[in-house]
Amino acid sequence: MRWLEVSLAVSAELAEAVADVLARFAPQGVAMSYEAGAGTGSPVQVRAYLPEGGAEPGTRQRLRQALWHLSQIQPLPEATDRWIEEEDWAEAWKAAHRPLAVGRRLLIVPAWLEAGDTDRTPLYLDPGMAFGTGAHPTTRMCLAALEASLKAGDLVLDIGCGSGILSIAAALLGAGRVLACDIDEAALAASARGAERNGVLPAIEIIPGSLEQVRERLGVGPRADVVAANILAPVLEDMLSAGLAETARQEGTVILSGILAEQSHGVKAAARRAGLTLIAEESEGEWRALIFKR
Repeated sequence: MRWLEVSLAVSAELAEAVADVLARFAPQGVAMSYEAGAGTGSPVQVRAYLPEGGAEPGTRQRLRQALWHLSQIQPLPEATDRWIEEEDWAEAWKAAHRPLAVGRRLLIVPAWLEAGDTDRTPLYLDPGMAFGTGAHPTTRMCLAALEASLKAGDLVLDIGCGSGILSIAAALLGAGRVLACDIDEAALAASARGAERNGVLPAIEIIPGSLEQVRERLGVGPRADVVAANILAPVLEDMLSAGLAETARQEGTVILSGILAEQSHGVKAAARRAGLTLIAEESEGEWRALIFKR
């Protein structure tokens, strides 16, 4: 059996969007190779692997059309493709991933590797179709803000947990309890696998659903010390109108990411209406992460 490798090098700002498009056609997931410590202008290599039976000319044409539609929003380079043999596929996919240092303490490590001798806390992650590999600026900024905000024993809420990277990081950094939710069943399964791989599954409660289900789960009990949501700006604005801020305790921290620069004003306005005070704004390229206090 052969596999068709489709790849293109894009900016860090575009990597997740390109990966999302490619993942529609790649049942084994998408690989993103990001050089640790590289500047925001350094390219990210995004690769998808289509099995020979799923790489018919019609499928390849639809894939290129999907990339073309994305390029109408922001220019993209031409994708390249090549056939590789079955025995080379697994190694090629794995070779695209390498450990990535994030913040002051974390090291994101592909699940099949060992962290080796390091002073950082390893977070083992199996890259795949679930959003959030650590390679994208929105995820890195969220992780750094979480590290700076979290205190030992805190209750942390991760809305739209995706791969589970934020929830796992919170548990590794000392959170006493983490509530993670997502509407995607694949994301919930990925979060559970990741939590088990990192030995923090007992500290994380994974909830199917979104904000409404989390508010029901919190009930009349304590609010979260830290709330993190790395989603999309329009979704964040809707959630703020629907009571997102109320899931945080008084003086609690709310970290919002997944926001393009031109969208940040709308999110800030929605946050103000919800009773949140902006205390920090992080930026990387065209992306913003906003940190609030309630």
